[in-house]
Amino acid sequence: MSPPQPSTCNQAGPFAGARDFVMTHPSFYADSRSYTYIMSGQPVLERLRNAGTPEAGLDSAARYPHPRCYPGTRKSIQEKLLKWLLDIRHESRMIWLFGAAGVGKSAVAQTFAEAAKDQGLLAASYFFSSTQGGKRSDPLRVIPTIAYQMAIHNDRYKSAITRKLASDPSALDATLEAQFRGLIEEPFLQLASHQAQPFYKSLHVIVIDGLDECSDDEAQCRLVGLIKEAAQKKYLPLLWLICSRPERHLKSTFSRLEYAYVCRREELVINNQSRADVERYMRGRFKEIHHKYQDTISISVDNPWPTESDLAIILEQVSGHFVVASVAERYVGDTSVGDPEAQLISLLSMLRGLGEVGASNPLEALDVFYSRILSRVSESASPSVTRVLALLSHGLDTIGGRSPERRELTTRELWLFLRINQPRFYSIMQRLHSVVDIPPPEKASNRGLTFYHKSFPDYLTSLQRSGKYFVSKDQARQCQLACSLHWYKLIYQFVNPTFVMANEHQNAESMLNAWFRGMSDRHTLHIHSTLLVEHYEYNTMPEGNAFDSDLFNVLHDFDFGLMHGQIQYSDDIPLPMYAVNLARDTRASPHFVRTKIEDEIVDPKLLHHLSVLTDGKPIEPLDLTATDPLNDMKKQTVGFVIVGNGSKSSLACIGKKLRGTSHGITWTWQVIWLSAALPPTSKQKWWFRGWEEEIAGSHQGK
Repeated sequence: MSPPQPSTCNQAGPFAGARDFVMTHPSFYADSRSYTYIMSGQPVLERLRNAGTPEAGLDSAARYPHPRCYPGTRKSIQEKLLKWLLDIRHESRMIWLFGAAGVGKSAVAQTFAEAAKDQGLLAASYFFSSTQGGKRSDPLRVIPTIAYQMAIHNDRYKSAITRKLASDPSALDATLEAQFRGLIEEPFLQLASHQAQPFYKSLHVIVIDGLDECSDDEAQCRLVGLIKEAAQKKYLPLLWLICSRPERHLKSTFSRLEYAYVCRREELVINNQSRADVERYMRGRFKEIHHKYQDTISISVDNPWPTESDLAIILEQVSGHFVVASVAERYVGDTSVGDPEAQLISLLSMLRGLGEVGASNPLEALDVFYSRILSRVSESASPSVTRVLALLSHGLDTIGGRSPERRELTTRELWLFLRINQPRFYSIMQRLHSVVDIPPPEKASNRGLTFYHKSFPDYLTSLQRSGKYFVSKDQARQCQLACSLHWYKLIYQFVNPTFVMANEHQNAESMLNAWFRGMSDRHTLHIHSTLLVEHYEYNTMPEGNAFDSDLFNVLHDFDFGLMHGQIQYSDDIPLPMYAVNLARDTRASPHFVRTKIEDEIVDPKLLHHLSVLTDGKPIEPLDLTATDPLNDMKKQTVGFVIVGNGSKSSLACIGKKLRGTSHGITWTWQVIWLSAALPPTSKQKWWFRGWEEEIAGSHQGK
């Protein structure tokens, strides 16, 4: 039987008559004028999603619990915003909603965005956060996030953005201005010029909350400027609500004359209405707490809970600040304690000691309240709690360094990273449920710790406000480095069983399997677990060369021979400089760092391996007498230093290279680690030849 013959009829399209071929991950779109076909290994929506921050969206689980206006509160501002949204004239297409910390801006933004969504008038939303790992504070992720949200809700915009990314795949990696132009203005302009029917039947709103938490002040002002320009272009069917604190640079930007006719300003202030709203909120929340614990709280007409006098004390000190009110009610209703009556008595005791709230510092009550909460952490738990809060406050509760796989630690990973077991972790954190969202054990593997409000990390990172509870970035970095090196040692002991004692390998396997829960494949475990230590070389030196006891002990006892084969990069001070500065500590052993033979067994082998690495070319040692040996490498481009005690020593060959950045010329460091036990790897030798030429070239071009 003859095989079927291809049809001879006319076929339209670029695949006419085609057969027996495969397309991998194609994306198609079509319009009435032509067909456009995009061949891509990654669908457009996926590319947009990866370039943006889904966690910053309205309904994101990462933002749970979402701040909302309590029923019946903030009615005036909500009515103003809804009237603006539905007004067909739209004399102003942009509103700046501003107010001090704790007045409820995010709750207003969330509630308004949800109302706009219910009306079918929400185009997109972005909720900045500076306390959750960094992604939500990155200005270059805002526009892709907005574009992604608009694309999944409107096919015509999706087609337009698909065409844009097909013609210019680099649009997602462009500057903020180019992103705004390419992902928002151009697609809408294209649609407006070719479509008789308007893109939206009415204007849709984009809500941006917490702009002041964007990581770059200049980028904040640039984004505001772009939105101001966009708000004047009639072909863009968009309204913009921007919420932020009235930071100086933002006040300066919004006060310019050209904004007066484009942007309305609405301020959330503490007044009689806000105090009435807070009272409604407090009464409602106490009623809910009583309902939950009605079997343990007895009330009557003559004996209400709380009493009016008790409530008056709370309301006086809360003084119209929703953030203070929310902390207070969470403190009373803390489920980890389960005794609202006792918690209320404790709360009143704290509040009675506050005194009158001063006008110069309206959050004085909050600061004292936070201090009182922390004072209830036991002395034995305090060091561990400080480490947890330090990592959280400075955004260092992450793994993956600067790699694309960087992410926040889950709660379970955090306690493992800090070498705290589960019962101990929940024990030390039990007093902090009113200020930190701590997921229960059954959810600890999927959710990280989050602050309920940014005012708490603001308080913790201000020495003037928090006093003895202050957590510095230096504390956080030292903690991160100490824990990272601990895990690095375990990883090495696991993936190199032939170079360690059997009991060390078994212990490492047990510890890592506890983290990865039975991941038996050694290669897979190695790939995943190295995320734990990707970042340690990026830490800067302790201020004043003051090492805390944990980091000192880890570094001083660390087996630097485990670093064999490693090639590292750093824009900050690299790991060898930690060792150099640690050697200046009076607790350090003699010759912990050195540039000549002090250990007759180990050091000659290390120097020989350095000669093998450089093909016999002499390398000058670092000048350890200099205040800053690395920055004092003037004529040198490459130097070396030996670090470690005895058989735990390693030689670090350090290269210094000039690198241009947006802020000018800076230094970057490259380190090749050599051990006494093994000669340099072929990769290290190849790499040394390459970066020696590169480093020399960078100095010649200076």
